[in-house]
Amino acid sequence: MQKNVWLNEMDNPIIKIFDKLELLVVILDRNQQIIYANPHFLNLTNSSPESILGKNWFNAFVHKKASETREVLSKITCEEPPVQYLDELQAKSGGFLSIRWNVSGIENDDKSSHSTLCIGEDITQHMNNEASLKRQLSELAILHGITLSATTSQSMDELVSGATSLLTSIFSLNNYGIYLADPTNDNLIMHDSYQGIPDKKQRDRIIPSTEGILGYVFHSGEPYYSKDVLKDDTYFNFDPRTRSELAVPIKLHHQTIGVINAESEKLDAFSDEDKRLLTTFSETLSTAIEKIRLFESTQQQAKEISLLYETAVATSSVLDSEKLFSTIYEKVKKILPLDSFVIVKNNKPNNEYIVVSAIENDEKLGEWEGIPFPIEPKSPFSWVILERSPLLIQDLQSETTYCPPFHGKKPCRSWLGVPLVVHEKTIGAMAVQSYDPKKFSNNDLHLLESLGSQIAITMENTRLLEQTQKQLERLSALHDIDLVINSSLDLRVTLNILLDQVVEKLNIDAAAVLLLNQQTQLLNFAAGRGFRTRTIESYRLRLGEGISGQTTMERHLVQALDLFETDEGMAYLPLLQEEGFLSFYSVPLIAKGQVKGVLDIFNRKLITPDQDWIYFLETLAGQAAIAIDNTTLLENLQRSNIELSLAYDTTLEGWTRALDLRDQETEGHTQRVVEMTIRLAQLLGVPDEDLVHIRRGALLHDIGKMGIPDSILLKPGPLTEEEWVIMRKHPVFAYNLLYPIAHLRQALDIPYCHHEWWNGSGYPRHLKGEEIPLSARIFSVVDVWDALTSDRPYRKAWNAKKTLDYIEAQKNIQFDPQIVDLFQKLIKNELFKKL
Repeated sequence: MQKNVWLNEMDNPIIKIFDKLELLVVILDRNQQIIYANPHFLNLTNSSPESILGKNWFNAFVHKKASETREVLSKITCEEPPVQYLDELQAKSGGFLSIRWNVSGIENDDKSSHSTLCIGEDITQHMNNEASLKRQLSELAILHGITLSATTSQSMDELVSGATSLLTSIFSLNNYGIYLADPTNDNLIMHDSYQGIPDKKQRDRIIPSTEGILGYVFHSGEPYYSKDVLKDDTYFNFDPRTRSELAVPIKLHHQTIGVINAESEKLDAFSDEDKRLLTTFSETLSTAIEKIRLFESTQQQAKEISLLYETAVATSSVLDSEKLFSTIYEKVKKILPLDSFVIVKNNKPNNEYIVVSAIENDEKLGEWEGIPFPIEPKSPFSWVILERSPLLIQDLQSETTYCPPFHGKKPCRSWLGVPLVVHEKTIGAMAVQSYDPKKFSNNDLHLLESLGSQIAITMENTRLLEQTQKQLERLSALHDIDLVINSSLDLRVTLNILLDQVVEKLNIDAAAVLLLNQQTQLLNFAAGRGFRTRTIESYRLRLGEGISGQTTMERHLVQALDLFETDEGMAYLPLLQEEGFLSFYSVPLIAKGQVKGVLDIFNRKLITPDQDWIYFLETLAGQAAIAIDNTTLLENLQRSNIELSLAYDTTLEGWTRALDLRDQETEGHTQRVVEMTIRLAQLLGVPDEDLVHIRRGALLHDIGKMGIPDSILLKPGPLTEEEWVIMRKHPVFAYNLLYPIAHLRQALDIPYCHHEWWNGSGYPRHLKGEEIPLSARIFSVVDVWDALTSDRPYRKAWNAKKTLDYIEAQKNIQFDPQIVDLFQKLIKNELFKKL
């Protein structure tokens, strides 16, 4: 235990030693009041004895670590060894001193209390040097991070995001990040990586470059520091938490391309070193941005070369115009910032251009395709076609020379078009469009122009190939129709397929077939394609009425090339006016010398077909006539077959009634067992095509009894054993009677096997289990149910419960157990419905 004696006399030798000591010495009484401070401490803190002696240690000086210091001093005793701790104490000059204290307790004279002796060393310079070194290392690490990010980043976004994350390690901020200049206008755009603003509103993301501190920095090219933004008129209210803001420009080749912004909740939160560091950070970032831009430019050039190559490869094997245009669009949208893509074909004889492909944001603008536009000076497409030169319009809203081109949901602002030229002949034009102004550059123009030369050749080759393929397609269409005629039993299906081929292969708008009713001598609508209304379906034309009636009478093709010049009293005039048709052809449908009807075709534009077109139309009409004739013959045959089948069933029902009368069966027995057998078979999943044979088998289940003598069949009393032998032969009699009739052979299972038992003890063949046909197993249960629940001359009918109990008892003996279970559910459900 340390025992130091404190003496009150000022000439105490210990005090004299403390006075001369180059260390800091302070003595505190038990209430932590200062009772001594040596000259070195007074000089360092710029204090006088009068200003601090007698005052509390924590009132006389500000301690950064006051709570820790209080805790240390509270634990000091004379018995414990000295304690060391680090304190940051504010001198009278305002600065903080870093002091390493060695503290111990010393006894007073009365030994009833103790004072605290504090001997310390000023380590402020050492701590400042250490902090400076740490900051320099941190700055080097940050600058190295920016340089490394420039090397590893693949895009500007990735670089800026990495730079923003590095700012986190420099400052303690409430919001910070980077704004980049929009090259198309005077706005600064907040990068997506900006931190500290949870709900980035549009007004925060895009700000005019003339507003606020950011605008000042952007235009002046100089850093700006606001110690208190509430007193700074330049500050643009952005974050209500902000009290101080530091912004520095990002400059590239003496041009400001963005601003680094840092905001703090503290007043005067940034030092000159912070400003210098952020400026260095900005300079390093601008160098990295230049590298990224160079990299992106190289990548763009590579993409352009790749696009030309890929387009050449992709289109070289495309044989279809629609697929060709889709392929071109997919390639172009990868390299150009487009919203819509259009290709037009030059129709020089009519002085017009026709839209052949229009796509907007991956959706086809089908309503525009095929639409002709006159070639006129103010149309951008017309100018490109006439001048054979590319055209770039940066903003159509401010452009007065050209009228806006057609568009989809939204008008375009930027437009770039190039001519498509083959062998000194302009075959059309290709254009890309954007909703935004100033979207395309001269580099885009050169790229699209190079691509246009390549595409024009491909389009011409495709056109020639399609022209050659058209004849093959027509032959193929005729073959397909032949197959339909030979395979389809439905005239409507055949006519619809034929009309599909007519509309597609003849490239017309609509077509209809009218069939001649031989009884009424009227032409009635049978099928149609391409009509916008259903008016055509109500037409009934007499022979000789209108062009179609004239065709029927004259038996040859009749054409009306311009319906505006036709007779106002013609039959189709209301339809033609309603649908907007201008061209109309009617060709008779003749088979085996008989007129079956007419094929009428319509078009909403004037058409001038060649002889091949006419010949193909007449050929299609001939096939339609064959189809109608074949279907008529088949329908007549089917009608005869149905009538014959009905005659068979009527005959069978007559046999059944005769058997019931002879056998004195309960009235309606046969009809009841037939209906219930069919229902049970359906529940078991028997196919519909087999139900007709089950029905016939159930009707004829006792047909074999025709071979049983009346003396046995009608005997009122029990049969003898010899008589039972004869009675059990009636299934065999049924087989011998029905088997020679091919139409009834599939119905034999019930008449022949319905007396077979599940355990094999039935007759006539002693079949067992699933050897018994399913239909016979079904019927045997139903037959017993109906027999037991019906009155007979020799007994009264059983009730439902007794009968069901009997059938349940015969499960696995007489009946198939699965069928019994299903039958029980069926009967109980029926009984429940009757309650």
